[in-house]
Amino acid sequence: MLWERNSSLKRAWVLFLAGLLVSIESVSAVGGSAGDSLAHGYPPQRSGEERLGAAQPPSGWYKLDAGDFSLFAPPGWEFHKLLGVDSYVGEFVGDGVKLTFDFGRYSSSFDQSKNLAYVITHDSIGEFSAKVVHPRTPGHGITGVYFRDVGHSNKLSLFAEDLTSTQTELVLKIFETVRFQTR
Repeated sequence: MLWERNSSLKRAWVLFLAGLLVSIESVSAVGGSAGDSLAHGYPPQRSGEERLGAAQPPSGWYKLDAGDFSLFAPPGWEFHKLLGVDSYVGEFVGDGVKLTFDFGRYSSSFDQSKNLAYVITHDSIGEFSAKVVHPRTPGHGITGVYFRDVGHSNKLSLFAEDLTSTQTELVLKIFETVRFQTR
């Protein structure tokens, strides 16, 4: 068998499994499994009173804390931590929308949205440069925000797919409330 003859393949497989085990152990050490609603050991926080500075969330919205960053969303939205391979991933779910995020060194910059089918804007959100994309035609593509540098070589992409015009409007408002933890 190739496995028995190729020591470098064996060594690579052992290193991969050891890395996977370390990842699993580190998730357990910070508060549970991938199905938990905890992020890096922080419980989700809900506080409608928190001030955001320039961008205020609409009245009645709640803070959802993902540990490294937070956002505000309408009542009924939930945060779910997911299992990631090379980054921290999760989702915010509510009002028929699933906002997926990827926080780490390899987050998507939505380069595929560089065509005329998308509206692309560059803005400052919570003192960080952000690229916001959404399709010109509702229901046909990605609505997302991308932060190229949020510290420690980390990036954040937060996105949903095929949203109605009402959902797109809501998600764009949510994007304005994203804030990063200062360390």
